[in-house]
Order: sequence, then structure tokens, then C-alpha cells
Amino acid sequence: MLRYLPIFALIALVGCADLRSVRHAPTLPPAVEPDVSRYRLGCADVVSVTFAARPEWDCIAAVDVDGCLVFGTTERVPVQGKTTDEARHLIEREVGEATGQVTIQLLEARSAKVFVTGPDNKRIRAYAYSGPTPVLDFLQEAGAIVPKESKLNDVYILRSHVAEDKTPRLFQVDVEAVVYLNDPTTNLEVQPSDHIFVGETRRASFSRLLPPWIRPAYRRLWGLLP
Repeated sequence: MLRYLPIFALIALVGCADLRSVRHAPTLPPAVEPDVSRYRLGCADVVSVTFAARPEWDCIAAVDVDGCLVFGTTERVPVQGKTTDEARHLIEREVGEATGQVTIQLLEARSAKVFVTGPDNKRIRAYAYSGPTPVLDFLQEAGAIVPKESKLNDVYILRSHVAEDKTPRLFQVDVEAVVYLNDPTTNLEVQPSDHIFVGETRRASFSRLLPPWIRPAYRRLWGLLP
């Protein structure tokens, strides 16, 4: 499956997207899944942990408020901010297991969120963050690109940098370059707490100004109904 085929189809449909047309569609790389191996664990994340030598300790557990996982009755291992691979090595060392005797798998990412503001009346929606992934892939998976409503030359990422105590930064995603020129420079990997803004086409914006009695007919005319 081509990574940006849905976006290319949307561009073909959205006359107000203001993206230049081309004669030939670009050859696009396969879709990229979130890199779960680089996800860093936090409070409320759910993991599965198995012990080759101590099956009675096998469990499905959530990271506690202090950032620890609890095993047996007393073992508490701090995994806050660790990848699953780093957490595995730490657990093996803390409980005295040999290398390769512990398996840990992320079942549900709950600690990190990504916020998206889109054409849906500029409503802010929170989505689970499950690992680094290019922003356009993230928006597709989240269903945050709406046919004939999303303005695809108006996509931005606001990165707060709160954890690093740095100044917030705003990045523009050049969708045209990513899709048509196969240039991934601005297709940044999404990070926890990012706020992504997706612009709205004029037709979609205008539809909200219409009286309720005529709005469905207008949206049906321009294909804005679901």
C-alpha cells in the first residue's frame, strides 16, 4: 500500500487545496508504521511482561504513578522514560535474571498524547501517541484529513519543548513537496505533546456560516457530507 495514496486522492478531489497539479503521480514509498521500539514508557502505559524462569511473575501491568512496574510482591522497577528494550535490560538486572530471560511488550500507549486541530470547527482532539511516525502518516491513521475540507497546504506542527525547557517552535509541513517531489524534509516525526494544525478549505468554512436549513444542501452539493 502506498503511503500517501489517500492524500494524493484527496488532492485530486479538493479544488480549494491550492496545490499545483502534475501530469504524473509520484512513486511513493510503502507506508511507515509507528516505531514502537522508540516509544518511551510513562505512567498508565500498559505492558505485558513474561519471565522465562519465573512464570508466576508473568503479568499484564500498567506503569505506576511513580514510574515503576511491580513484580511479585515487592519488586518495583523504575521504567519511566525507558524504551521497552531498555526496560527489559533494567528488569533483568534488578531481579537477577539472565539476559534474554525477560520479554516486555507495549500493549497500550496511554501516557503520551498528540493534539490535532482540524476542519471540524477547529475542535482540538487528542490522539494516543504510540511511537515516532511521520506527521502525514499520523494524520492518515488518525483520520484527521477530511476529504474536501482539509486544506493541505496549511499544515503546521507546534512543538512546545516543555520537557526540554526550550522555546516552542512552529514547523510548516510542505505537503506538496512530500507528495509530489518525494521530499520528506518537512514530514517531521511526531513527538509526544505535539499540536498539529490542519487548515480548512473555504467551502468547508463557508458552510458553517449558512443557516441550518440550507447547510445540508450546500454540503451535499460540494460533497462535504460524510
